[in-house]
Amino acid sequence: MNEKITFSDLKKIAASSDLLLELSFPTRSLEYAATILRELEEIGVNGIYLVEKPSFSRLMILGKGYRGIVVRGAMRNLDVAVKILRTDSPLASLFREAEATKLANEVGVGPRLLGYSSHVLVLEFIDGVSIGDWLENLEYAEVDLLKNVLRKCFHQAKALDEIGLDHGELSDARKHIIVKRDLNPVIIDFGKSGLRKKPSNVTSLFSYLTYGPQSEKTLSMLEVSEPPINEVKEYKRRMDSESFEKLLQALNL
Repeated sequence: MNEKITFSDLKKIAASSDLLLELSFPTRSLEYAATILRELEEIGVNGIYLVEKPSFSRLMILGKGYRGIVVRGAMRNLDVAVKILRTDSPLASLFREAEATKLANEVGVGPRLLGYSSHVLVLEFIDGVSIGDWLENLEYAEVDLLKNVLRKCFHQAKALDEIGLDHGELSDARKHIIVKRDLNPVIIDFGKSGLRKKPSNVTSLFSYLTYGPQSEKTLSMLEVSEPPINEVKEYKRRMDSESFEKLLQALNL
């Protein structure tokens, strides 16, 4: 592929109508793009990375979802992930997601929230691969790595349960957990999170790992013949440290 990654400050983005309009997705509105540019400047974002091709340049997009797009940028010499509210989003703002991310950060979960406004969320850039891809490419001999990563995932899910913050999407965690190069997993995207009397982060993660796309491989590596249903039901009922530890033991973690 004949392309390269370059960095462009916000002034250069503003000077290019094509690049500027990419801040407005999916409807290309100059007014909306100008609003996003202003909010980026107010938060302190220095610029955005570009993918340069022979005939054109475009913003470096890390992901697209129902509520926003995520581009790679920089803020105070740090690489960041910048979430921008879509023009057709049913949400009026990203404030609720920002508050949920702040709550998660307080218990050491999630990418660090570095700044936010009505239409923009600036987060620590997590360099790694999705847990779905990581599990798929893991060698069967790397069972110790598997156990290490999964233990950390479950402890993060338990930390969210303890504060009553339900992530909302961990039952399909493929793209909602990133495994960093140092093998520390990070739960991302709190767009559907909410406070619940009975949060289900641990049980949702259990469901993904025992019934998801890589469940057969995962259970085989852990030497678990059948998903420990009784233990997960007990945790769901009690949600205490004792039932949590019994669940991990049943998974050979």
